[in-house]
Amino acid sequence: MSEQTTSQQQKSFSPMQKKLLAVGAAMTLILGASVATVGYQIYQTKELLIQERDSLQSKITQLESDYRFKSEERFNNAVQKALEHFVQQKREQDIQAKYAKYESAPEQVPDDKRIYGNLNARFTLVEFSDLECPFCKKFHDTPKEVVDASNGNINWQWKHLPLSFHNPAAEKEALAAECVAEQKGNRGFWVFLDEVFAKSQGNGGGVPNLAEVIESVGADASLVRECLASGRYDLKIAADVKQATENGISGTPATFIVDNQTGKTQLIRGAQPSQAIAAIIRKMMIESENN
Repeated sequence: MSEQTTSQQQKSFSPMQKKLLAVGAAMTLILGASVATVGYQIYQTKELLIQERDSLQSKITQLESDYRFKSEERFNNAVQKALEHFVQQKREQDIQAKYAKYESAPEQVPDDKRIYGNLNARFTLVEFSDLECPFCKKFHDTPKEVVDASNGNINWQWKHLPLSFHNPAAEKEALAAECVAEQKGNRGFWVFLDEVFAKSQGNGGGVPNLAEVIESVGADASLVRECLASGRYDLKIAADVKQATENGISGTPATFIVDNQTGKTQLIRGAQPSQAIAAIIRKMMIESENN
């Protein structure tokens, strides 16, 4: 199809038709590049392109003739509302998908702990972590994999250890995580951790837009700002840091494997693979059976 022919066809569209075409283009951008890939596969020949063009023109003409809004202003308002509804619906679907990943996180946990997995599990992975730590980011999926494969026998507890050389970003993100949990519960806390690790520049660089990350998990950024300003979680973060120091932990990630049945613990340092964690748990189980 020549550029001249295309130009002539575009000129033949009425203003209302052009607006409908623009709406279609906006929808395509929102849905993503996959639409373009499919389109390329479908419209490979000139004949198909012509057929699709004619069909599209027919549909637009039908829409225009049937459309109940005769004034351009009312039409524009209707289009704007439709687009806003579409974007909001897409946003809610994205948030639901993030929460589905952490469906094993209880909504509420006693003593305001942050736990993923069965609250009555025999073993707990108590991880001291820093949201600006690159090794913590690398390790982050490992405890979840272990818990998900444990059939309810292992859970995972998060403890904050924002390292001084990653502050103020690390501490602010830790506090924000607690403030998000205030609104979105324990599950929202874990979803927020995922988002921070995904968006953070790491090593104290922080996230480019913390408010955007907060809203991406369905929380109200203005309420989180109020929470941060209140300082009501400062002592909780400080208590986690103190506990780490008292146990000789100065780097992250550091994870205590706790046997809740015997009370015994085993510390592993660094971003260890899931096999290493499983091996220690097996050893602890054998030792408990022999005693």
